[in-house]
Amino acid sequence: MTELPVNIRESTRVLRALLLGYWLGASALLTILFGAVDLVERHREVLHDADHLRDLVAASLFPPMRSDDRQLLLETYANSPREDKLDGMNFLLVVNDAGKIVYSSRRAWRGLPITDPLLARVETSDPDFDAVVHCFLRNPGQCMDLSSTNLRLRTGSFTVVRSVVRPGRDLGLERQELLVVINYDPGVVLSEFGHDIALGFLFCLVISGLLTLLVWFMLIYRLLPQVAEAAHTDSLTRLINRGLFMDQAKDLLAEAEDRGGEMVFAILDIDHFKRINDTYGHSCGDAALAHVAEVFRMVTRPDDLVCRFGGEEFALLFNGQRESVGRALDRLRLQLEMTQLSYAGHQLKLNASIGAVSTADCGYNIDYLYNMADKALYVAKRSGRNRLEWNDGRVFSRLGL
Repeated sequence: MTELPVNIRESTRVLRALLLGYWLGASALLTILFGAVDLVERHREVLHDADHLRDLVAASLFPPMRSDDRQLLLETYANSPREDKLDGMNFLLVVNDAGKIVYSSRRAWRGLPITDPLLARVETSDPDFDAVVHCFLRNPGQCMDLSSTNLRLRTGSFTVVRSVVRPGRDLGLERQELLVVINYDPGVVLSEFGHDIALGFLFCLVISGLLTLLVWFMLIYRLLPQVAEAAHTDSLTRLINRGLFMDQAKDLLAEAEDRGGEMVFAILDIDHFKRINDTYGHSCGDAALAHVAEVFRMVTRPDDLVCRFGGEEFALLFNGQRESVGRALDRLRLQLEMTQLSYAGHQLKLNASIGAVSTADCGYNIDYLYNMADKALYVAKRSGRNRLEWNDGRVFSRLGL
């Protein structure tokens, strides 16, 4: 993976904090969503149980039997344990059009009006139950069409209101409209909800954690290396830029000093570059810089450090002794001289001057090496250009520098 610049490496700490916040925030958001779905599902379970009881009431009205037997049947069924029963049912009432309770899961309430204060004391916080009571208080003739809404979530007492019709005269029985009122204890929708939320939160932590790890992987191993490469690279020549070159050169020179190895630092400058820009335009100058960089890639080794230092100036750092690196620099200069640049129908010949220094002569400080190589480059320019000049520490006296 491409080494990240120091500022980008430092920014990864902020990125980790942001991703941690994303992980926890996403987990919380998913848990809220899961909780909402769980509430809706529990609400549906209550409605399903209530509809099942309403169907039981409707079925019990078909066969001819004494009302006491029908009361016993509903009372027994409503209070008996069964596999699909929803725990938390408070009572079941069957009310006629006069508001009288004709059947009830609580035998003592049978025969009472639904507006009786006894029921009001038992159940006063449920809007759906209150709506039934108030309807029979104000306009009892129009209460048989009441039906509780299926869209309203209840976290307290829960009442389901449904209408049923007793069979008509074609079965030999009197047709009668009835209202089934089924009330559930407060919190029936929230039963075991906390347990579900805890499990849901753990599940959401795992899922969002995996997504966060995926995002982290994409950022660290895909996006940030591209950002680092863009931060490291000169856009024109695709060589590393001056900042990265100096950072890596310091590390390489420190390693060489520790092991007693020799390295060579060189500066290459394109001869008469201003003339190229003035004659053919700056776009031709850009093409010349890219051409020089391409020659570098053909001639230098993968472990050689090469960068565009600025303008038409390039910096190079080689691991090796002065003699072998000197031959390599001369080959680079000759390759550049022999390889012509084609631009807008013109064949341009490029030359370069090179100033070089060896750590054996000038030490391992990159700033000092650059200063010495720059003076050697000046000598190469003054001596006719298109040549390699070395600074062994005595170039000062030769040019009076």
